[in-house]
Amino acid sequence: MSEITENTVLEMTNVLSYRDKLTQNQLMRVSQDIEQLIKDNNASKTGASVSATFSIDTTGAEPVYDMEILIPIDRNISVSAPYTIKPVFKLKNAVKIRHIGNPAMMQNTADELMQYIKNKGLMPVTTGYNVTVQAPSAVDDLIVDIYVGVSDNIL
Repeated sequence: MSEITENTVLEMTNVLSYRDKLTQNQLMRVSQDIEQLIKDNNASKTGASVSATFSIDTTGAEPVYDMEILIPIDRNISVSAPYTIKPVFKLKNAVKIRHIGNPAMMQNTADELMQYIKNKGLMPVTTGYNVTVQAPSAVDDLIVDIYVGVSDNIL
């Protein structure tokens, strides 16, 4: 059982955003393109990379993910579609859980968080935002915080 924290905030400023529908191979290529875009603009990351998956289409030969990648950087840069710059990204009243270990087991951690939300009678209003705290040097070294925004309405 992981520690779950309520009423947390995920906030970033000057965020490079990329959202599209991608296969796993395309995602790897886009990640490299993002790194190059940041470098070409003499910018630097100021925080952890964040990803959110809005849907997964499994009807084709391989899954296609509707994803957003968010990276806070140290300066405003000029970008064109499909990239955007978000001056502020703020997710308030979120429930957070930390996944430590093999990335293949991260879905179990996300399921644990969703079960907690359900058991507490909370209403999720966002998808999960995955914040990479530590990229793995070995397969079991991954650390990711998962945030899900919940409604603060009492109905």
